[in-house]
Amino acid sequence: MFNAWLIYDKEGAKKNKDYIAHHKEVGEKMGIHFELKMREEIFSKLPAPKPDFAIVRTICPELSKKLEAAKIPAFNTAFVSEICNDKGKTIDYIQKKTKVPVIPTERFKREKLSKDLLIRYPDSVIKTVDGHGGKQVFLTSEKFSVICAGIGSSDFVIQPFVRGVGKDVRVYVVGQTIVGAVERTATEGFRSNFSLGGTVKNYLLSEEEKALIEEICSVFSFGLVGIDFIINEKGKFVFNEIEDVVGARMLYQCQPEISLLEQYFSFILDKMLQNN
Repeated sequence: MFNAWLIYDKEGAKKNKDYIAHHKEVGEKMGIHFELKMREEIFSKLPAPKPDFAIVRTICPELSKKLEAAKIPAFNTAFVSEICNDKGKTIDYIQKKTKVPVIPTERFKREKLSKDLLIRYPDSVIKTVDGHGGKQVFLTSEKFSVICAGIGSSDFVIQPFVRGVGKDVRVYVVGQTIVGAVERTATEGFRSNFSLGGTVKNYLLSEEEKALIEEICSVFSFGLVGIDFIINEKGKFVFNEIEDVVGARMLYQCQPEISLLEQYFSFILDKMLQNN
């Protein structure tokens, strides 16, 4: 039996009680005992005894670094957490390491946000580097006061608006393995995120699309992530971002037969046995 921490922040734990229970149920069947830990309670000092590994379900690269410094394997790794929770860093890394098409992206410090700057980028999208779940994403043509309030104190990126078919695709990956994919369509405006009211359906990947995903996987050591692509006007994938703390509701809705956690835990157990 492996002992593991399942780490959430307090707000996330309240919203995901059923998913936490599902982790514990599946874990017990597979020889993993999960103990729920709150980020706020363990960040300053990791409690003893140490677990065999930790699944980090809160966005906090610094916590993942602390875990790894204490010789506690973290899933996802601190490197994945650091890169994938910063949209600017993600685009830069994909551009440097692969030939996967990406949305042209410019990064700015928060203090650079101004009406004059946005005028220079008509027909574009502005989003915080650390946004999650489709929030903090705006068109540069929206009211400046609304954009300022949404961006808050975060740095941001500006990207050209991709005039495609109004859809994007999230691909769920465990390690190097594609688990499934879903297509999201915006029901209002341009934001297609499920949590914001978009509709979803199962998506069958082409061999060309699988090759793009495999190329991305080859330059990371993923645990469980969601890789997001926008479909452009030619019907082709353009890389958008990677979700580190990825939700599973869309996948379960579209492909209820998939045992995502079983696949994820099997991957982790294989890693643990290889390292022992």
